[in-house]
Amino acid sequence: MFNNDDYWEEEFNQYKSEKMYKIYFDNCTFIKCDFSKAFIDSCKFTECIFINCDLSLSILKSSTFNDVIFKNSKLIGISWSSCDEPFDVSFDSCNISQNSFHFLDLRKMVFKNSLIKDTGFEECNLENSIFDNCDLELSSFINNSLVKANFETSKNYVIDPKSNDLKDASFSLPEALSFLSVLPIRIK
Repeated sequence: MFNNDDYWEEEFNQYKSEKMYKIYFDNCTFIKCDFSKAFIDSCKFTECIFINCDLSLSILKSSTFNDVIFKNSKLIGISWSSCDEPFDVSFDSCNISQNSFHFLDLRKMVFKNSLIKDTGFEECNLENSIFDNCDLELSSFINNSLVKANFETSKNYVIDPKSNDLKDASFSLPEALSFLSVLPIRIK
């Protein structure tokens, strides 16, 4: 579908692609595009926005996402761990269930109004990240820096304070009671 190696300020509406290799997208907008199960290798996305797109089960290899926004998009079953830096994305009203964010620098990342079910955050730097009105059911947080992260409006998270740095992180009741679930105690 893509015939060039370089696109700047272009809008792609209802595109479908199964493979993208070494394409540079700068300040591009993707609307209702279907990249599900696509193999995205060595691509660069800079200042791009994806609206109502489906990237579910896509395979990302050595690709860069810098200042990229996903809105109302479906991103199920993606491993972001093989992306190159810089990695700077935000999610607004997305389904990012069954994703893997292992070993990534996610400082100041914004997750807003999103379903983040059964997703893994392991050994990530999530300092100053914002989880605004997100459902984190079954998601795991292991060995992360959550310093100054904000979970005040999110729900269904279970975060073990013994295996994550929670200094100055923000939570609200009653969801913060989930910290008790990781302790070897019984509450009646």
